[in-house]
Amino acid sequence: MFGEEGHREATPAAGPSRELSDAARDFSSRLRAEVGVGLEPGHELELIENGRVFDEMERLIAQARSTVHLAQYIWRPGEASDRVLAALSERARAGVVCRVLIDSVGSRGRFKPALLARLKAGGCQARLFHPLIWPSLRTLTMRNHRKLLVVDGEVALTGGWCISDRWLGDGRSARAWRDTNIGVRGPAVAQMQMAFEHTWITAGGAWLSPRDFAAGPAARQGILAAFVPSDGRREAAGERLAHAFIAAARRRLWMASGYFVPDDRLVAALGARVAAGADVRILVPGPFHDLPLVRVVQRSSYPDLLERGVRLWEYQPSMMHAKAFVADGWLSIVGSLNLDPQSLNTLAEGSIVSASPDLGAALERSFLADLEHSRELTSSGSPCSAFSWSTRVVRNALYGLGRALR
Repeated sequence: MFGEEGHREATPAAGPSRELSDAARDFSSRLRAEVGVGLEPGHELELIENGRVFDEMERLIAQARSTVHLAQYIWRPGEASDRVLAALSERARAGVVCRVLIDSVGSRGRFKPALLARLKAGGCQARLFHPLIWPSLRTLTMRNHRKLLVVDGEVALTGGWCISDRWLGDGRSARAWRDTNIGVRGPAVAQMQMAFEHTWITAGGAWLSPRDFAAGPAARQGILAAFVPSDGRREAAGERLAHAFIAAARRRLWMASGYFVPDDRLVAALGARVAAGADVRILVPGPFHDLPLVRVVQRSSYPDLLERGVRLWEYQPSMMHAKAFVADGWLSIVGSLNLDPQSLNTLAEGSIVSASPDLGAALERSFLADLEHSRELTSSGSPCSAFSWSTRVVRNALYGLGRALR
């Protein structure tokens, strides 16, 4: 389906166990009640990690016949940018409609005008999402943090990657950020296309054509999955999704979050899973962090979490930017959603939620491999305990602000 390397997940040869089917059905019902989207069959998914995402982008764009839709939060000059620009320009010259949406804050800086000029010169339609209007706080906080590539309305990518040389490597050295992405084929691609369309229209673009949405017969087999969008207008869909996912875990709950600022409610939810007998592990950035103040607030949550039995690791080789959660080895989330107040409440985000033992096993193997390059925190060696009270107030205030700005 996708590239030759990495984990590939297709229609299972045998159906899932009755226990798993019941659990997936129960979670799908809870998900639909919380965020208005339920799991649907008919998907193929592939785990795509670190710099291999650019190989996959180039391959999928090169195969485009009608449309390429790309939304990105951060776009910086360099090798990664040149590769994507070349791929897009080649398809645009061949008559493929290429629409590119760039967040005006995430991609701020002097490169932005030159980038837009290069995209338009290459034949692409390019727009900025929510240019800042001072002194409007909402234009600052309502950002498009989604990372989406949708080709011909049939195949898509999402995850945590951005277009910068930071994402080119293997995630094991200081200049190569660690990230997790997913390739998608199936009904969720239409949901991803609609999410792109919504932000494209917000940026002043035109509605997409019905031809941009690939239609096919309803599938009865294949992986159960859904794309769950969230933003400040969707009644905290990100926060509702995170809490529904955490509550679904029974034996294991392993979560990697590039930005981790839990409020008291999220800390309590994680602790409740430990109390119920689950192995709860959280992987977060360590010494390499692009936002040092966020790391300070992140660390203030450690004493409360450790006291409740949650196990914590800090990734050591580079910035850990992944947003990948797996529960009980079969339920997973991969996308742009972090466990922090902005991501859960105000940013435009999107994640693939799936019920797949094979994908879950691949995510667990990846998580355990990352732990080999991480430092586990203990209650005796937990940093920031001396000023955890004050930063705890800050953490909860940030959630209050995020909810107020919805």
